[in-house]
Amino acid sequence: MPGLAIAVIDGNKTFSKVCKFLDCSTTKSFTAAAISLLIDDTANTSTPLTWQSPLASILGSDFILQDPWTTTHVTLEDALSHRTGQPGHDFSWLSSNDSLRAVVHRFRHLPPTAEIRTKWQYYNMMYITVSYFIEKLTGLWLGHFLQTRIYDPLNMSSTFFSLSDAKAAADAGTASLAQGYVWVNWTQSYQSLSYMDSAVVSGAGATISTVIDYTKWLRCLMTMSPPLSPAGHAALRFPRITRAQMFGDAGFGEFDFYSLGLEISFYHGELLIWHTGGLPGFKTFMGFLPNMQWGIVTMANTMVGVADEILAFSLIDDLLGVPLSERFDRGKQTEAILQQKTYMLQHAREIGYPHVPNPPIPLTLPLSEYAGLYSHPAYPPLNLTLTAPQVRLSTLSYHGPNGDPVYISFSHVSGDFFLVWARPYAAAEPEETDWRPWIDIVTKGEFRIGENGRVKQLGVTIEPEMGEKKIWWEKLG
Repeated sequence: MPGLAIAVIDGNKTFSKVCKFLDCSTTKSFTAAAISLLIDDTANTSTPLTWQSPLASILGSDFILQDPWTTTHVTLEDALSHRTGQPGHDFSWLSSNDSLRAVVHRFRHLPPTAEIRTKWQYYNMMYITVSYFIEKLTGLWLGHFLQTRIYDPLNMSSTFFSLSDAKAAADAGTASLAQGYVWVNWTQSYQSLSYMDSAVVSGAGATISTVIDYTKWLRCLMTMSPPLSPAGHAALRFPRITRAQMFGDAGFGEFDFYSLGLEISFYHGELLIWHTGGLPGFKTFMGFLPNMQWGIVTMANTMVGVADEILAFSLIDDLLGVPLSERFDRGKQTEAILQQKTYMLQHAREIGYPHVPNPPIPLTLPLSEYAGLYSHPAYPPLNLTLTAPQVRLSTLSYHGPNGDPVYISFSHVSGDFFLVWARPYAAAEPEETDWRPWIDIVTKGEFRIGENGRVKQLGVTIEPEMGEKKIWWEKLG
């Protein structure tokens, strides 16, 4: 069942409870650290690597963005601090079992939403790209590089970079692997999830570890110790771009920056360096206060809820002596977000399409004409089938990073406009009132009719940073 593992570093002491979890986006600090080691390695060579080295200098024609100037000027620093101008486009790679190179090739088909270095936009694909950069530069799998250069020197003996290695250790009796869960409102119970087994997640979130091992990494970062150099540590701590207020609009008005795989915040006047992570069935939080030599790691085997972060910040508040009246109520904020998300699911049709005439405009063609296979050069194909006459199209052709299917349905609204529902970890149509506000996605879709009178394209507002602009799939046949 779901549980929580926690480790606290207080000076030279470590207090912990042990389990093994998938550690998600906290992997990003390891990826940035790997680049710092390569910068040190090449410092005295004829072609030294720097944080300002363009990705294209090593990746060449593998790395092509839609803007030629940006293609040649995106640097390692830009990629690792989420300031490339590219939005997330997570749905373009999460369902992929392709190679790193194949994922990087998708950039040429993915539109940017900002100028380079003007906006912080969290982008896992750039960390995947840096993984490919490291492997192309060194000839080594990133997992092997991290094993020899970071895990082994820090004696992180229960840390792995692939599910197969973690399972092999579990089979040998030297490790155990926690089961991931998601909460299901309809049954009021937890549903177990398959393990993520996707190589492309790589430097964006592939680490599998324990709170004990993570305290070793956290202590390394906190004390600025080997195997990283002083220059490497300084680079990882240096703010690169303003991110946002902590806890969103309900934050404290204190500065929050992003560096290289780490967030840099001033929390009640104290420097806090931290990062979170989340993948199907797992959540991780790690953070430390360098001036107080205190750190904390939490790992949970459920992807819903904020008990881990509430506990972490409660302990940080205790440490800093923050009065109860001045503490941020994360539980209250979470409940408000839950209610808002539930309301948006319940009223998705009128929120998404507030100006639909009564009665709605009928479809241009019979619903069966909209079924079929749709293709996009960067996003997975969508094979739509007719599931309810005159009402709905659906597909199970999309899968999450753990391989479980994503149920997607297209419900007619008016004309050739549809409401699009997506439910991860579901192999069939959800019940009518089975809302899962933490994982359900609802958005808008539109079909275009070609000059031959047949369906030509399907557009979906799938990337939030693009607003009302859609990603368009071409209908095959």
